[in-house]
Amino acid sequence: MIKHRQTFTIDDREIPFKEGETVMQAAIKANIYIPHLCFNPEFTPNGSCKLCTCEINGRKKSSCCTQAEQGMQVKNETHELLMMRRTLVQMLFVEGNHYCPFCERSGNCQLQALAYDLGVTDLHFPQFNAQRNVDASHPHLMLDHNRCIFCELCIRASTEVDKKDIFNIAGRSINKRLAVNSKSGYLKDTDMKVTDKSAHICPVGCIIIKGEGFKTPIGERIYDKHSIRDVGNIRPTSNIKEQSKAQAAEPQPKKKLKLATCSLAGCFGCHMSFLDIDERIIELLEQVELSRSPLNDIKSCAEDCDLGLIEGGVCNTENIEVLRHFRKNCKIIIAVGSCAINGGVPALRNGIDVKACLDEAYLNGIGLVNPKIPIDKEIPYLLEKVYPIHEVIKVDYFLPGCPPPADAFWKILSDLLNGKEPELPYDLLHFD
Repeated sequence: MIKHRQTFTIDDREIPFKEGETVMQAAIKANIYIPHLCFNPEFTPNGSCKLCTCEINGRKKSSCCTQAEQGMQVKNETHELLMMRRTLVQMLFVEGNHYCPFCERSGNCQLQALAYDLGVTDLHFPQFNAQRNVDASHPHLMLDHNRCIFCELCIRASTEVDKKDIFNIAGRSINKRLAVNSKSGYLKDTDMKVTDKSAHICPVGCIIIKGEGFKTPIGERIYDKHSIRDVGNIRPTSNIKEQSKAQAAEPQPKKKLKLATCSLAGCFGCHMSFLDIDERIIELLEQVELSRSPLNDIKSCAEDCDLGLIEGGVCNTENIEVLRHFRKNCKIIIAVGSCAINGGVPALRNGIDVKACLDEAYLNGIGLVNPKIPIDKEIPYLLEKVYPIHEVIKVDYFLPGCPPPADAFWKILSDLLNGKEPELPYDLLHFD
């Protein structure tokens, strides 16, 4: 007896399925992406996030929990569904603490990647600012309740794989929270281990492993290299061993050069002009990693730093220490902008006695209250005059301008990164 193939359609595309498969499972096999957060093929689906909702035979249903049927008509890519999914993601962001620049899962966060894919550019709703605790009691794991999206993946992983039943959901509405099944309510009083499946399954930054934060190289941030549609239904943390093997088999990327920047006495305008390279900064960050810089707030250079960009004149004792630190650790130093090259505007005080400058600023200025010249060991001492940086340390290259244009930054850095001697064309040479 010939058994006829069973099919249904997703957006008018015919999709085969086996008896018992859900719409989501059949879509995955057909390489069709349906947005989701709570679904993982390793666990029993529960339809908690509702992002996989599709229009199925004219009704809105969760595709992860709906059995596929012969002749079923499914719509996945419609404007109405896009707006609904976008709203759900916006609500997840405002309901919890999801500040991506400060989260160690940035680049490997499924919620963040989904927001990019859905075009979420603002939150639209007021921030809830719910007050939830951070459980750092466990020696190896941390639980940030503010980032929980209630996908229940950790619950299913702990119950179905780890056989430990560590987590559950407690409370309702804004008081809803991920609860720990121990007498104290703290993770330290459970038998959860860092090797448990539940420790690696969180799609956001709720469950994290201590001591590993912010150590992920930029090249290993999976959603920086691939959109969530390319990655599909495999989370970055769902299959650790297999991913490690796959990454080991891939050709290793070219080693990145280390770039450090700093601003001494000046207006910070050169750094702002540097950022005006706009989207080219993405291309730059594929070749360099930032060491010390006000752009990332790291306070010291790596010992093997390749390039150091310094703007501003030398006006106090702290500036001298910073310069010496850069010269000691950077192979190449570039003086950036007029202040670094000739003292610039800060050097206008060079014709005035230091005491007269301090008196005018702190004692004789109009509108001063309780005039007094501050004296504190934390305040660096002013030098008798402002110096260009090449009078304090050896400088390898000069990038003139007030500030240098963004294209000049791009040209000199591109030349150096490609092993060329930097050459600025005439139209990029500015001294004002």
